[in-house]
Formats: sequence, structure tokens, C-alpha cells
Amino acid sequence: MDLTTLKGTVQGYFDRAFQEIAERDFETPLANSEFGVKSKLDEKSGTFVQFRSFGDLPLATAANSDSPVLYAEDEEPANPMVLTDDVFQVSLQELSGYLALRPRLIKQDPVDILSTTKKRLIKWAKRMIHTVVNDRFVVPLGVAVTNLSNQYVKAPKPLRTIYAGGVAGFNALRSDSYITLADIVRAASLLRNGNVPLIRDRVVCVIDSPGIQQIALGDSKFMDAIKRVEDASQKIFGAGSSVDYAGVAFKVQSDSYRCDLPDEGGALRTRRNTGKVRVCHLFGENCFGYLDLGEAGSKQRQLIAPRFKCQDITVTGNNLTVALRFPCQAMVMQRDNGVNLAYTSAFDEKPEDLPDEDA
Repeated sequence: MDLTTLKGTVQGYFDRAFQEIAERDFETPLANSEFGVKSKLDEKSGTFVQFRSFGDLPLATAANSDSPVLYAEDEEPANPMVLTDDVFQVSLQELSGYLALRPRLIKQDPVDILSTTKKRLIKWAKRMIHTVVNDRFVVPLGVAVTNLSNQYVKAPKPLRTIYAGGVAGFNALRSDSYITLADIVRAASLLRNGNVPLIRDRVVCVIDSPGIQQIALGDSKFMDAIKRVEDASQKIFGAGSSVDYAGVAFKVQSDSYRCDLPDEGGALRTRRNTGKVRVCHLFGENCFGYLDLGEAGSKQRQLIAPRFKCQDITVTGNNLTVALRFPCQAMVMQRDNGVNLAYTSAFDEKPEDLPDEDA
């Protein structure tokens, strides 16, 4: 088999593999979860995805009062009441070019490249979708998207951020700015004070395991609540687990938004794979929307199939590398319906941080 044929065969394999991946394989605590407003790309729908967000019904109030006007049985409001709505249209082409998911190279042993890479494709795609959705809460999209009338529209801004310990900004964070339950309660109270619609009567908090452990260390009742969940599920409380406490539904994610401390040159809107500062998200209904990848084998899945590229093995030697990118999108729809909380935890060591035995 010549090289051109080999590259075409591998690319076709991955195209089919992506079509066959079950919808549940893309589920993460953020992307494609029960908390977002989901939209699918309809067949023959072109290159735009549209989200519509409805506002509150305006109520007439009495003079010098916030109380609603009371009408007699035969009375009606003097003016019609109109339910406002905002429409967001997002271009897949522009998002694909902007996000790009930074074409990742998956290096495999050529002996078992197809079956091995197919398994890793699922994990890779899930992690990248999770990262993109997670980042949209903190980092602005920064790209003008166009609607069918060629009018450019900015995607909604990310959520506002508060900081552990009540400090005023990112520059005040220190290595011991540990998260506490009081910080979570403050964030949840901000949303409730703003009359944010709740999700099953709860504010949802998406947080990583080090944050959960830090809160549990300072609140024994919270630790007891986690223990009850572990006893009921017969599983260790970790990524994907959830617990209700203090009016907040905690959902544990596998990878938080992270950045370096200010004195290490960090910035809140600069995500890193490592970093002392972590960010969790608290939100209510209609906070964010995303593009669903569609059911396996569906037209939606075909329209947003990734583009695979096979590297020339005469350049890479014995290893065949495969790069891919596909358009996925997450946007903050109602930024006032959520808030970020930046914090640190004492439980963020990695194995490489430990000293050598002979040190």
C-alpha cells in the first residue's frame, strides 16, 4: 500500500469512528450536561447555530413602590406587556477557526494504531469539549459572529468573578487563599439576590476535587454529606459525583480552569494545565448554551465531523501522527445567571512535586 492510500485509509477510519461514538461518551460535568441549554444543528441548516434567550415579563408597579399594580376584575394594564427575547447566532466556521482546539497530535505505535487511537479519540474529544466549555465561563470569546443579514454580533461575555476570602481582585490572591464554604455561600447568595432562576431549586457549583476536599476540611458536616454519598453509591467521591449541601448542588469536574498566582506572572484569563489558582463556577438556569454533537450516525454529527490529517510517516519516522479539530461551541447566554469563584487549595500537589527518595 502506498503512502497516499495509507493516509486516505486512516483518515476514512477516523471519520467513521467519530460517527460511531455514542453520545454518552461526550458527557462531562460541563459540556453536554443537564445544566446547559442544548441546541442541535439541524439538517440543511447551513453554518449557523441560533440560541434564543427569553427575558422576564415586565410588571407595572405602583408609584414610588416596587410592588406590582393590583387590577380589579374588569381592569387591564394600560399598555401591552411584551416578553423580551435575545437571539444569539453563532457561526460554526468562525468558531472552528477561532477555537481550533489547537490541532493536537496523537502519537501511536503503528502496530495497533487504529483500535488504540479510536479509544483515545473518545477521551481526547471529551477532554477538549470540557476545556472549551470551562474556558468560556472565564475567557471572552473575542470573535464577532455574523447572522444571516451580515450584521456582526458579539457573543455574550463570560461570568463575573469573585475571590476566596473576600479579596477584591486577582492580584490579591495568595498561595493560602483557600476556598471555604463561606465563599460558596456568598457566591450562591449573589445569585439568589439577583433573582436568578435556580436549577431544581438549587444553585449549581461545578468544582474540582481539590476544592471539594478543601471545603470538607473546614466543615465537618459537609464531609459527612460526602461520606453519605459514598456509602450510598459505593464509590469514592470524585469526578462526576454530586452532593447537595447548604442549598447548593456541587458537581465535581475532572479539570478546573487554572492559572498561576499573580506573583508568578499569572492572570485570571490565562488558562494553564497547571497553576495554583483554580476557578469554580456557580450558576442557575439559562446561564450557558452549547452545540450538541448529535446522536451517533446522525446528520448533525456528519455536519460537524472533525477534519483529520495524517502526518507523513516518512517525516515522523516509525510513528504515524494524527491531528484533528472539530467545531464545538459554548457560550455564556445570561452572564448575570452565574459567577466564577477563584481560589487556592492545599491539595494540588502532583507526584513530580514530591522529593526523590535519595534527596
